[in-house]
Amino acid sequence: MKRLCYFLLLICLMPLPVLAASPESRIPKTRISAILAEYRHCEGVEMVRLGRISTAAVKGVVRVAAAKEPDAREALQLMKGVKSLYAFEYEDCKPSLREQINRRLSRALGESELLMEANDAGDRMRIYGLYDERTDSVRDFVVFSPSECTLICLFGSIPMETVSNILNEK
Repeated sequence: MKRLCYFLLLICLMPLPVLAASPESRIPKTRISAILAEYRHCEGVEMVRLGRISTAAVKGVVRVAAAKEPDAREALQLMKGVKSLYAFEYEDCKPSLREQINRRLSRALGESELLMEANDAGDRMRIYGLYDERTDSVRDFVVFSPSECTLICLFGSIPMETVSNILNEK
């Protein structure tokens, strides 16, 4: 009986090293949404949120423009898999509120996968997302610049080929 208990305990504990070895690197959408909802009514904060329906409407407008403009076609390819969008800017807030928002957003994004970090004359910009090797795309693309007090979230899937084409042209 004692051996059976040890065996069952061992079987129950087997998945723990696998979970500990691969920390969760997903973008915490609900945490970010909660933080933005908490601060969006503060003085000096500007926020734009486009949900599924609004994003679909924007895609429709871009699709009409894509018939004549090559840049609009690229934008349409980029937006194809995007489900929702957040743009959050809080530069005009009180300095104490800016620091508080920066701390909370940094903590929320702390365990997410950092794709790239750029530093230009003290202005730091971090790009987070989940790279999916199977589909060669980035899911949940987040650009956070604490020094410029800006957060942009594109929730959905963005093909890497489209991103690289846009970056190569610019």
